[in-house]
Amino acid sequence: MLLLAACVGLGSVYAATTPLFDASDELWHYPMAKHIADTGNLPVLDPADPGPWRQEAGQPPLYYFLMAQATRLIDTSDMAQVRWLNPHADVGILTTDGNRNLVVHTAAENWPWHGTVLAVRIIRFLSVLLAAGTVWCTYEIALAVLARDRWLAAGAAGFVAFTPMFLFISGSVNNDNLAMLLASLIVLLLVRMAGTPAAGPARQPAAHALLGLLLGLGALTKLSLLALFPIAAAVIGVLEIADWRADPQRSAPNILPHHALRLLRQGLLVFGIAALVCGWWFARNLQLYGTPTGLNQFVAVLGVRAHPAGLQQLWSEREGFMRTFWGLFGGVNVPFPGWVYSTLNMFALVAGSGAIIFAGRSARRLKQPPRNWLPAAIVIVVPLAVFGSLLRWSTFTWSSQGRLIFTAIQSLAVLFAAGIDAWFPARWRTVRNACLSVPVVALLALSAAAPAWVIAPAYAAPAPADLSQMKQTIGTGFGTPAALRLRGYTLGASQVQPGTEAEITLYWEVLAPMQRDWSVFVHLIDEAQTIVAQRDTFPGLGRQPTRLLQPGQLLADRYLLRIPQTACAPARLQVQVGLYDFATGDRLLADTGADHALLAEVELLATAGAVPNALAINLENQIQLTGYEFGTRTLQAGAMLPLTLHWRALRQPAANYTVFVQVRGAGDQVWGQHDGWPVNGSAPTAAWQPGQDYADPHTLQLAANTPPGTYAVQAGMYRDGDERLNVISASGEWGDNFVTLCRIRVTAAD
Repeated sequence: MLLLAACVGLGSVYAATTPLFDASDELWHYPMAKHIADTGNLPVLDPADPGPWRQEAGQPPLYYFLMAQATRLIDTSDMAQVRWLNPHADVGILTTDGNRNLVVHTAAENWPWHGTVLAVRIIRFLSVLLAAGTVWCTYEIALAVLARDRWLAAGAAGFVAFTPMFLFISGSVNNDNLAMLLASLIVLLLVRMAGTPAAGPARQPAAHALLGLLLGLGALTKLSLLALFPIAAAVIGVLEIADWRADPQRSAPNILPHHALRLLRQGLLVFGIAALVCGWWFARNLQLYGTPTGLNQFVAVLGVRAHPAGLQQLWSEREGFMRTFWGLFGGVNVPFPGWVYSTLNMFALVAGSGAIIFAGRSARRLKQPPRNWLPAAIVIVVPLAVFGSLLRWSTFTWSSQGRLIFTAIQSLAVLFAAGIDAWFPARWRTVRNACLSVPVVALLALSAAAPAWVIAPAYAAPAPADLSQMKQTIGTGFGTPAALRLRGYTLGASQVQPGTEAEITLYWEVLAPMQRDWSVFVHLIDEAQTIVAQRDTFPGLGRQPTRLLQPGQLLADRYLLRIPQTACAPARLQVQVGLYDFATGDRLLADTGADHALLAEVELLATAGAVPNALAINLENQIQLTGYEFGTRTLQAGAMLPLTLHWRALRQPAANYTVFVQVRGAGDQVWGQHDGWPVNGSAPTAAWQPGQDYADPHTLQLAANTPPGTYAVQAGMYRDGDERLNVISASGEWGDNFVTLCRIRVTAAD
């Protein structure tokens, strides 16, 4: 009871602390519940018009239906005003200068709650109760698997109850909360079946009917629960085979058909009920989308990777996977300090190693009756099945997030406790209990601290502007008449290098109310008039749209502009600042008549190296791009663009790779391209030796109809069949299969 109370209490704190719609995909999950509450119908997936629910319209509807019933009497017609999207939010990007909020938060979220705010808060607290049910199930599963050891069961339940990301999700509108509970109930019923004799209550038709109901409800909540269907079938089959083998009349000719018929009846009961519960939804998908799951349309809205990810690519994403398992809040952009993840990963490594020992010990009992090994096998197989399903899904989509295996968190928690236990002999129980308590108490401390320590500060109102810190005065007004004045700025450093950040703080004064949401842009412009780096946000780093600003208000916004590693240097970068309407692109004119204000210059220093624009870009540990140089960066449409790439062999390449260089514009349209073996074909990569350097010239002809503007230049290598080499970062993460060099400017042909 204490664990359940702690879970509900902490989950409620997360639900109250996290601003509305700033919890993972809540801003898409809630519109699903609202639509059902308002219309009684399910939305239809439409990639051409995704709606406020986006891909969540393709999710099974049970969670949304239940939450719609809980809130259907509330007038939520104000959703569009409350769900005020921040178009510049850094979703999934870890920044240090703010702009993390997915939506703009106003006083409408404050107590007393009403309208959409009230509906979301109610659903959040109901979701916390669902999460508490998952914790209870985990305790019961651990008792069934771990020899009724209450300390281990409490440790497993505590692991679930105090994992910060679990609490964060539980305090949000998210169908994972019902999916986790139903998955846990299914696993609990399966382990009880596995540990019960043939005549026991968990093996009777009522239990099979309940299993079918839970499986059907699970499939009607989240597709990942389909992974439990074959596990349920396997458990039923193993138990019936064991009953047949234990039957004293096994040799009689009618016994095998008897057990086969009983197995068939059990299967028909379980999966027949499941089909009756969820089959209509799959039939609807088949009618609407042409497939039972509707994943074809789901993916069309969600988006896919440019190229399917291999195992090396997925392995390189392990750090992000673990962070999103332990706790990465907001829009996957509000992290713990790095040492927190390192500590928790160490606990996981110790427990995971012990879980392998536990699995080995369980495997040695395979020749014994199933009740001696099948419960353990279930909690081992469930995470593997869920993880395998996610692995396949992540191959095609950007979904390698640890929270997406939370449908198996009850089994992972049991393995966590069993893994700690496996390191200690039975006589060391006191030491074992103490060691199990350490990570659970650490998780409790983290979970209790995170709302005030990590989450709330990410959305706190900006500190009042201190004009005494302003180094340069400018006084440029924007608007006619001026509604916003740029009082001045402070430049962090006058010299930067590629791969570093330029810091600038802008000081604004509000002169008059504004009726439109103007976004601030800060650009670093080079001599070719291309944007080298930029930052676009609402004022207050996303938290104070201009419609909310009051006359006399002062703001000090600190911007960090990331200079690309591949930026052309040396160069002198002009700082340009202005405002524009994100919806239309219209710029707000300054009182100078220009659509921007010019501030200081920043000197971009070249990176030291033997070649121009020195780099160290790793292509799959075979070849390194060490630099590049352009003959010109401003040219007319139809002109020739000379470019030299500098390569180094890290080891002998595995094949003869073709170099590609492309000029790309909006929509990734190619306006110029050159492909060929290095050094005009005279230096095939298969003949390269480690440490050798190659200067590789290319000449691209731009299309005669290339519109005036700036264009990205991309380069890379591919083998036969157009299989490109991927970039590997210094930390081992796999990235794009091309390198974006600096931009060029194209002018109209004479």
